Amino acid sequence: MANHTYDGNYSSIQDKRNTNNYNLSNDVMRELPRIIYYEFIGLVALLTNGSLVYFIATRRKLWKLHNVKLCSMSMSGILFALLFCLPYPLTVIYKANLLCYLKNPLRNFLMSCICLHLALIAIDRTITIVKPLHYSKVVNRKYTFISLLIIWLSALFGSFYPVITFRTQEKARSKNLCPTSGNASDELVYTIGFYCIFFLCPLLTMLPCYGYILVVAQRHLKKMNNHEIPTYNPLQNRTSILIAKRFKAAIPFLIITGTFIALTVPHIICSMIALILGSLPFNVRIQNFRLLISCLKASDYGLRELAFSYPALNPLIYVYFSRDVRHEITNRFNDSIAQVSRTVITAATIRS
Repeated sequence: MANHTYDGNYSSIQDKRNTNNYNLSNDVMRELPRIIYYEFIGLVALLTNGSLVYFIATRRKLWKLHNVKLCSMSMSGILFALLFCLPYPLTVIYKANLLCYLKNPLRNFLMSCICLHLALIAIDRTITIVKPLHYSKVVNRKYTFISLLIIWLSALFGSFYPVITFRTQEKARSKNLCPTSGNASDELVYTIGFYCIFFLCPLLTMLPCYGYILVVAQRHLKKMNNHEIPTYNPLQNRTSILIAKRFKAAIPFLIITGTFIALTVPHIICSMIALILGSLPFNVRIQNFRLLISCLKASDYGLRELAFSYPALNPLIYVYFSRDVRHEITNRFNDSIAQVSRTVITAATIRS
């Protein structure tokens, strides 16, 4: 009798293991395209952001305050690759782990950090146009480092607020090791507040700033074409030169900001529509069922991955459109090639 009981328990344990292994293999196969995509994006983001930080840190000519902000934003990209993209397979294979629990807060933290950096850079570029002669007095080291510290701390607190409040309570109540959400009403209030503070407000800062820069640049170009800027006035002449020079310097930041908006805003809009519709009464959801399903599909299969590709693309876009950084990188490669050529020639001379 005892043997029959033992055999029954053993077979039930084996069946449970086989079922778990089958479910795990199904999850891995279903998530395989996404796993490959995130691994690729993670490697590219690590390579591009790491290379940009290295070049700026090792070339003294690039030690400028706006490049300090860019390095800080690139560190967000490096952390996004290390903490979200590359460990993504672990969250699929091992669902009951700390990384699975922290996956969404880490993602929100680093993406909001990038958005806040772009808003700070937009304000910085606007100050260069508004106060071209007094820029160094307004934007100094103290201002820069305090601004960056506020960005990192506010993004960290805003992203991990649910982990230390209602999601922790949900975890204790459900005894689930990886709850990605808590109470539905709490999640709705938090998500709307988070997106408004860390995405909508920065976007509403970027758009007027770069719009103002484009208007000033167009006005300035018109004056130059009409010869309305007096060449005999040294102050106005110097101001004109500085505005033209700093508008050119703002172009790479304008392009990376536009790319960020184009890649991330569609995902945010679809996610917010799906979240708000999903929280409405059942009859309203049924009436808007097709819109709800379309937003969920668009967000889960394409728009989210497109938004998360930005940290990998950002350094490439900046280097391509920034003449100073591109010039330094070209010089570095030319010096390396010249050094290798000299080494080969010296070795050939010694042999002969």
